Amino acid sequence: MTQDKKHLSQNQEARELLHHVVALIEESKKQVALTVNREVTLLYWRVGRTINQELLQEQRAGYGEQIVSSLASHLTKSYGRGWSKRHLWHCVRVADTFPGDQIVNALSTQLSWTHLRILAAMEDELKRVFYTELTIQERWSTRVLQERIDSMLFERSALSRKPEELLRQELSTLQSAGAVTPDLVFRDPYVLDFLGLSDTYSERDLESAILTQLQQFIIELGSDFAFLARQKRILIDNEDFKIDLLFYHRGLRRLVAIDLKLGRFKAAYKGQMELYLKWLDKHERKEGEESPIGLILCAEKSQEQIELLELDKGHIRVSEYLTQLPPKEVFASRLHKAIELAQVKKVE
Repeated sequence: MTQDKKHLSQNQEARELLHHVVALIEESKKQVALTVNREVTLLYWRVGRTINQELLQEQRAGYGEQIVSSLASHLTKSYGRGWSKRHLWHCVRVADTFPGDQIVNALSTQLSWTHLRILAAMEDELKRVFYTELTIQERWSTRVLQERIDSMLFERSALSRKPEELLRQELSTLQSAGAVTPDLVFRDPYVLDFLGLSDTYSERDLESAILTQLQQFIIELGSDFAFLARQKRILIDNEDFKIDLLFYHRGLRRLVAIDLKLGRFKAAYKGQMELYLKWLDKHERKEGEESPIGLILCAEKSQEQIELLELDKGHIRVSEYLTQLPPKEVFASRLHKAIELAQVKKVE
């Protein structure tokens, strides 16, 4: 072996050794962080449980306020600013919301204390379970979790499902098998207020705005979506067709074709999307993947046509998109009406 080759070989070995050592350090740091998170979360939970059971005895007014204030003062003197009165009340609330060491153990391996604090602030149990399961499933950061809450993902999902029973079914599927279904992945409506579109815009304007704000659009779609192509060209009988946007969803293990439409949904859109999906299934589907699925995004749905075409039973979904976020009161009002209708049907 020449001197140069020997030198190159030594450099390669050094690089490989560095790579392996760095990988070991990073993995160790990750495990340490998980361990610290788990221990901190369990500590805060146990503090909350102790305050509630041994000191407050379920009484939070009057005497409870005084004793928590006094406890916070003593702990702050001994351990620093992290033990404020506000923090202690967060501990109590999380302990109330997530009873039992087993539950906290399971959550603390995947969720941070901040995750739990945000989730514990939700009084509605179904809503809390919904966000908890999706946070675990999609590995949401606390920032993304708060964004999903602020954008009223639960309310929009409930509206599109009509509402409570199907949500419970979807969450049960997530909990038991870790599976993700199209009915949970696709939402209705999609709120695209971050695109900054004016009153008049074309389909190309809409597409360009989505690509400019692609990261925000993917957050709105869901974290398991991966962008593949814009204006995906396909050739059928020597005729050109173009799929507006092509994504892949890791949880569903499917290609997802998205067609953007400005106006109301039309029945003809179904045939167009079916053609795209058949082509993708034949030419683009990889081994181990499920059949491609399509999402038609319209400014307005034609509900009767969609029901007659039975699109909810096949591989095509239709959703509305909003370029401006309506007042939260509108969502809340529609949600309450949807839940009332669901309860009436349940009784019937």
